[in-house]
Amino acid sequence: MADQMKPTPRGFISGLFSDVLGRTLNMPSMPRTGIPSLDLLYANRNSLFNMAGVGDVQKTAERISYGQPLTTGSGMTLRPREEAINAAMAVAPLIPSAGRVGRTVGRLAGEEINAAMTGQPTRSILGQVTPKPMGIVPPRVVRQIDMPVNLPTSQEFLNAVIQEPSAAITPQGLLLNVKRQQVPQQSGMESVRTGVFYLPESQSASVYQGKQGYGGSEPIQGSTLYKNPLFVKGATGGKAPESAYDQLLGKGSYQAMRNEALDVASGYRTPDFQRVEKARAFLEKYGGDPDLADYIVENSKYGNQLTYALQENIVANAVRNAGHDAVLGYSKGRGGKGEFFSEIFDVREQSYPTPQGDYQLMPQFENLLTKEPDPFANTIGSSIR
Repeated sequence: MADQMKPTPRGFISGLFSDVLGRTLNMPSMPRTGIPSLDLLYANRNSLFNMAGVGDVQKTAERISYGQPLTTGSGMTLRPREEAINAAMAVAPLIPSAGRVGRTVGRLAGEEINAAMTGQPTRSILGQVTPKPMGIVPPRVVRQIDMPVNLPTSQEFLNAVIQEPSAAITPQGLLLNVKRQQVPQQSGMESVRTGVFYLPESQSASVYQGKQGYGGSEPIQGSTLYKNPLFVKGATGGKAPESAYDQLLGKGSYQAMRNEALDVASGYRTPDFQRVEKARAFLEKYGGDPDLADYIVENSKYGNQLTYALQENIVANAVRNAGHDAVLGYSKGRGGKGEFFSEIFDVREQSYPTPQGDYQLMPQFENLLTKEPDPFANTIGSSIR
């Protein structure tokens, strides 16, 4: 027998309340009373009801009666519906001590949401359901990585922190909101560079949306923490890794290494198996993982992808071996604007992040975890202002 359609179950109290308010808002026209003040009030009843929030209270009660959510969106876009917020404001004056209680509840809710969004421990269901950072190593996991906090102390670094609204110096490291645009197919794949590039939250990502051959259509953003970044001068486009490598191994080291990477990538008609062997020899010589040669060649087929994949793979290994967790590039603004963070090369991440919040640490950092990561963290396998 075919299933029959049945009406959606409805809560009695909230449904009755919604119906009463609905009938109030839709009262039929009545003859004039001859009393000007009453006739004027009745003629403008709906406007007055809406100003008082009655319409929003009715809509909210109706959603509650059918068990519908009072929020809209999902993930990072989850937020209360506008009518739910207005309804709460409308009924607050009717509740004893609502002002004081409301402020307290609002403050506590704000603290929980902020803690969840920045990867700090939370104490409530609200904190647990708040959208988490998307696919970036969260601060709560970074705090469990047993490595010393060693932030730069130069004036340039302090200036860059001041310029970045999301940046804050804390006892556990540099707290920073970062973002990237990537090709959807990259999501969750092992990074050919053994590291992932990000932009600071305040920097424009328009050039990285795939239209000019860089980045892609999939946005990733969230908060993370860096304990021992290598702070170097360098704009976007590979300059920061170059400065980092020369700072670690001496001036000219990067260009010498890059020349050999160019040689591996040269030769349009070179068979893949020969290119893989050249890449293997290159990685072995400069401290990379030779076993990644085939994977890197296979996933770097276009333009200068192979050259950059090889040279930035070597940079990532050199940065990790020196005890750093990221390359933090900075530039100097024009017109006396001072230094600002330009890009971040996070060398802790073995795979590209996913919009669902997945990430994967490189073994060097996985082995430094002092305890199991927070159960709400997804894995694959003090401000100075």
